[in-house]
Amino acid sequence: MTKVFYLLLFLSSSTDPTYYNKGMYFMSEGECELSKPIAIEVMRREAEAVGITDMHIDAHCIEMDVKEYKKTITS
Repeated sequence: MTKVFYLLLFLSSSTDPTYYNKGMYFMSEGECELSKPIAIEVMRREAEAVGITDMHIDAHCIEMDVKEYKKTITS
């Protein structure tokens, strides 16, 4: 088993009843915490680009055990 940290981003808005979530995996909690503000800002810009306003974004680093960890093409 490998421990990874999953950054879960969850967006909600009072102007749109839809909820959005996405996340990324990191090898350390520190790396996850450092990336959190950037990921929140990217999600905020993506939401604004599609007209979502008055948004709230929750972001949490969650420790997980995985059987196999593969880096993504963009990492």
